[in-house]
Amino acid sequence: MNRKQAPTASRRDRREQARLERPIRPRPRVTARPGPRPLWQSPMVLVTVIAILATAVVIAVNLKPRPGPTGFGLRVPPASYAADLVSGDALGKANAPVRLEIWSDFQCPVCARLAVEQLPTLETRFVDTGLLRIEARDIAILGTGTPDESLELATGAVCAARQNRYWPFHDLVFWNQGRENRGDHNAAFIESVADKAGLDRTAWDACVAAADARGSVKTETISALGIGIRGTPTISLNGGTPVAGLPDANALIAQIQALVDAAASASPAPATSAPAASATTAPSASATTTPSVAP
Repeated sequence: MNRKQAPTASRRDRREQARLERPIRPRPRVTARPGPRPLWQSPMVLVTVIAILATAVVIAVNLKPRPGPTGFGLRVPPASYAADLVSGDALGKANAPVRLEIWSDFQCPVCARLAVEQLPTLETRFVDTGLLRIEARDIAILGTGTPDESLELATGAVCAARQNRYWPFHDLVFWNQGRENRGDHNAAFIESVADKAGLDRTAWDACVAAADARGSVKTETISALGIGIRGTPTISLNGGTPVAGLPDANALIAQIQALVDAAASASPAPATSAPAASATTAPSASATTTPSVAP
């Protein structure tokens, strides 16, 4: 008896059977890619933020008012003055052949340059030798606040002059000058200058509190405006035409020497003033005739 053979599987069937019999392999786990980093974690952003914070700190430090005298060490100028050469706010012998008038505002930075950079040389070369007399004319044209810092500083100087301590007070203010109309020259600062200048504080305090000292500064200011002075420093030699600005140091020395030589030879030279470079100007005449009022 013949057995019937099973039909031969087609190639397609064999592939399908092999696929079914193949062991199932586990698929590898796919790790999700990280998303984009938050913007605040960007190195560029972090650097920018740090730079902004650092700038803010610097600005805050610069805008912070200067501390009072308890934390503000005053620089002491090297100058000293012989008692016989000092008379109130004048420095030098009364019969000196050359007279230098200086109109200044204690808040004026150019005035500070004149006081710190040029006056010491003039004092050594001409004042100490009896050839030059310097007369200070302190005015208040730059103050804009209440209290008026220019007026308060000049008032303190007037009261120092009444004790013959004007020049130490003058030097200490200019050597430690603060920012203009920013509160650096407050009452505590001016009092610390008075102490360092060796003033009798009881007498000085009473003088500052009185009205006549401020009145003296206001009168000097009005007088200066009346002769056309609008900027500080302004200087005049032997009553010559006042010239505003920082003079050329060598030119000023040469002009003083020329006047000294002329006086020695009894051939008076014409009154002259030094050439000016730059000056700090008053806001306006109307604003400065009443120094306590801001323009």
